[in-house]
Amino acid sequence: MMGGMAKKGGPSRLRMTVRDMILSMTLIVLPILAVIWLMPATAPKSPVAAVTGSEYQSMLTAARSALPFTALSPTGLSTAWELTSDEYQPEGETAADWHLGYQTPSGKYAVFEQTTETVAEFLSSQSSDAVQSGSVQVAGNTWQRYAGTSPAALTTLLIRQETSKVGPAIEVVAGSAPLSELETLASSLRD
Repeated sequence: MMGGMAKKGGPSRLRMTVRDMILSMTLIVLPILAVIWLMPATAPKSPVAAVTGSEYQSMLTAARSALPFTALSPTGLSTAWELTSDEYQPEGETAADWHLGYQTPSGKYAVFEQTTETVAEFLSSQSSDAVQSGSVQVAGNTWQRYAGTSPAALTTLLIRQETSKVGPAIEVVAGSAPLSELETLASSLRD
């Protein structure tokens, strides 16, 4: 008799279990799909937040008072150049450094660095395999051109020597951006 009951109640319970599982999965999956569908509409254009003008001015003022060289600032770049990072490191246990990172009009990366490191030290600290490949004239200044494959964000580098209050320093414009954009950044630098 027990065996008969099991047969009679078994299939309907199985159907209920499968139906309940499908309903439960639907209740879980639908909200997740709704969130995924809505997310792209709220995602920012760039994965990196832009630095505001006031944040940049504060950083530039602080850098100019702390660094052994005059921190240069790009002027006249179009609004298509998006400043994504700005920072400085005063001279101390490490070399003095002024850094500006940009998303360029073509959507690539460009960086401007001023540092008391030598060219060899800079390339080593960036894990760059770049080697000198000539020179270019930009706004009346000669920049040594370096090319490499690693890291991908710094495949082209323009480097020029300068003299700071504490000795030699270098200026570097580099990135994955086309050479024309790197030259635009280099020509915009002012003290």
